[in-house]
Amino acid sequence: MIKTTKTMREIVADEPLFADFLVSKGFPFTVENPITEYVTFEDVVMLRELDKEAFLNEYAAFKAAMA
Repeated sequence: MIKTTKTMREIVADEPLFADFLVSKGFPFTVENPITEYVTFEDVVMLRELDKEAFLNEYAAFKAAMA
């Protein structure tokens, strides 16, 4: 499971498929963007007003489908 208090760059380093998932959901995500060193997943949830559990469940399904 993703530790949501890590920065987005740390999360993607641990879970490379998460970057693909974010892009598939329409997020303009790239690790080359320096903001990924500072923004956490919790920040993204708050800013985008996401349902954190639903989003993480969608990612789990995406990850399973890619396996």
